[in-house]
Amino acid sequence: MTGAAGLLVLALLGQAQPRAYYWRDAAGQTHITSTPPPAGAEILESPPPPGVEPGMAGRLEPVRQSASRGGQRQVVLTPAQQQAWEALNQHLAKARSQGDRHTLEAVTDSLIHDCLWGSGLWAMPVLPFLSVLLMGLMGWWLALGLRLGSQIPLVGGFLVLGLAFGHLLLNVFLYHPQSVRLRQNLELLEHHMGTGRILRPESRRLLQTRYQALDKTADPLQAPWRFPFEVKVLREAMKRVMVEP
Repeated sequence: MTGAAGLLVLALLGQAQPRAYYWRDAAGQTHITSTPPPAGAEILESPPPPGVEPGMAGRLEPVRQSASRGGQRQVVLTPAQQQAWEALNQHLAKARSQGDRHTLEAVTDSLIHDCLWGSGLWAMPVLPFLSVLLMGLMGWWLALGLRLGSQIPLVGGFLVLGLAFGHLLLNVFLYHPQSVRLRQNLELLEHHMGTGRILRPESRRLLQTRYQALDKTADPLQAPWRFPFEVKVLREAMKRVMVEP
């Protein structure tokens, strides 16, 4: 029961992310905010840059750690991705020059939300619940005709097996893809923050620590609620670095 409650909590927490609004005011200026635009504003399509997808041909080119600057993964962007990231860099530079902290945080939230739930990942939290349901039904079917004293342990055993299998599915089909996408895209964001310079060493170390902790909690041997917690910590660290790079 504790495992099932944990899965339910993490599924609910994982999807409660702030929405980003992209709009243009009467003066023709574009804005990205986490609050609805004022009346009369022109609503635009969401502008997050094309994220780097793991496993997509031509987008990710792994290199040896010793051959990459600072030990970072080497990411190859398509021309459309390069253009989108550069546009985002310019947008953040303008917001930074105006002291618009709200926009800096909203862009960070929007990108993290897309990494977590884009490309169909939003449907993956249902897998552990389906696993528990199917294994429970199988245990109930096998227990038909048995004595009550034998039915309860059999059904209970299948439910525990369903929890274990559901946890494995959750890590393989949700946590691991989310971890890869977050690290790849947030490392790109580090170079497109609109500052025109590289991050301070202490900021870079902070983010690397959070990436490593996130990778560790995506392991199937970790408790299922640890990954959402590390995502929350990474989000706050990234927003802090974004505002004060």
